[in-house]
Amino acid sequence: MKKITLLALLCSMFMAPLANAQEVTYVEDPSQGYLQNKFKDNWFISAEAGIGGLGSQFDSKLGFGKRIMPTANISFGKWFSPIIGLRLGVDGQKLKGATNTGLYIDPKEAKVDGYNIQKYWQVGPAADVMLNLTNWWCGYRPGRVYNGILYAGMSAHCILAKDATKTDDYKYSGTAFGARLGLLNTFAISKQVDFLIDLRMDMNQTHIDNHNFDLYGSLMAGFAYKFKKREWNAPITAVCPQYKYTDAEGDALVSRLQAADAKISSLENQLKNCMNRPQPKANAAAVENTTLATIYFPIGSSRVNGANANLVKALANAMKDSDSKYTVTGWADSYTGSAKYNEKLREARANNVAKILKKRGVAADKLTVNSNSENLTKFGSKSASLDRAVTISVD
Repeated sequence: MKKITLLALLCSMFMAPLANAQEVTYVEDPSQGYLQNKFKDNWFISAEAGIGGLGSQFDSKLGFGKRIMPTANISFGKWFSPIIGLRLGVDGQKLKGATNTGLYIDPKEAKVDGYNIQKYWQVGPAADVMLNLTNWWCGYRPGRVYNGILYAGMSAHCILAKDATKTDDYKYSGTAFGARLGLLNTFAISKQVDFLIDLRMDMNQTHIDNHNFDLYGSLMAGFAYKFKKREWNAPITAVCPQYKYTDAEGDALVSRLQAADAKISSLENQLKNCMNRPQPKANAAAVENTTLATIYFPIGSSRVNGANANLVKALANAMKDSDSKYTVTGWADSYTGSAKYNEKLREARANNVAKILKKRGVAADKLTVNSNSENLTKFGSKSASLDRAVTISVD
């Protein structure tokens, strides 16, 4: 169902803008196979009657017309798909032929050319596997009038015969196992009832004559009743309607596609030019006034010692060999002390740092020393310690 829903969504997305488009339809799609019906579906019962005759080695000694005897069967079966089915039934066959033995002899029949005439019944169960050739070769179609069904099966028939010396009733005289092959032709009279013509050839085990089996051919007609459910369903699939454009709509669509192609081509060229554009060289002005380092001081102090002294010495080693010039700026927070005191503190901090830099080899003409009366940061009095500093910037 997920595939069907996705297909329907795609159909609606592409077809919705078209005013003349039809709605998406849902149909059965036999190309995807057929759904398996429930076990209670597709059952049938059939009854057939007709004629048959033996055709083994010695039977031809008796005329063909004299060998024709009645036969009948009743079966109950199920189709598991439009092609494969199974049926179980009971056969009843009367047989008459010639034999060179004394088995199953009818005491009322005279010999023919020295051969005894035998007459007996075979009654018993049989099972067939059925293959619907029409549905297999031509595809399943509900309401088809004719179906050709090939079947093959096995049987176990009880032999009922008279004693050759008596004229009493038929009695059980053994069991004949057999195999058979047939073609069942069905003609639909209605949805429920089929007319049947059945052509069959049986090969039955025998101990009657001096050979291993008897051939028995038969032609029967009958009827079959099909119980509900009788038909087969294919999976449901969504079908998108095919929209036919007018000449004007087709021209407009072509024009839109051409405009889109042109826009795509323009964007591709812009992207290519952008990628091929040379990278600009670094501009010295870009690093102008960049802060190189910040040295922090305790409140009220301008002495450079400890870790700060080591930091300034390291800066001096880098600055003395550089061609750049630097600005050393002193800062003090405006939240503590008087303005006069803070101004002296800023100057003292900047001068002390500059003094160390010069002592460590930085030329005096490379340094500009000043102070700034504003706060270094804008974080407020709680962060005043960040404003007690000296900054060294690249000019």
